[in-house]
Amino acid sequence: MGQGIHPPGLAAMNVKNAGEKYRPSNGTEGDCFFAAWCCKCARDKAMREGCDIDECDDNERCDIVTRTMCFKVEDPEYPTEWQYGKDGQPCCTAFVHAGEAIPVPRCEKTVDMFEEATKCN
Repeated sequence: MGQGIHPPGLAAMNVKNAGEKYRPSNGTEGDCFFAAWCCKCARDKAMREGCDIDECDDNERCDIVTRTMCFKVEDPEYPTEWQYGKDGQPCCTAFVHAGEAIPVPRCEKTVDMFEEATKCN
């Protein structure tokens, strides 16, 4: 995963906030978060490689950063992916290490044919 951006004492104070939405308190903290998470994530080529966002394919763009800047943390549209981890450190639950495949969400209404096939045996 990414790395902690808060000093240990501050992270310890935030353990009680585990699972709650996270918003950087200022631009410097935001830059630290980007460096620790977004710049190492497979989901955002522009942040990771410094590419022009307009040159990236749709699957190479992450809208989480945009949503954090467009919405207030209490707004339902503010991303839930940015949250405090169990250790009190801010994290992104959508993080995928650069170079790894991005998981494709599975439709819950579609039957898993392979699971069904194994039931017949």
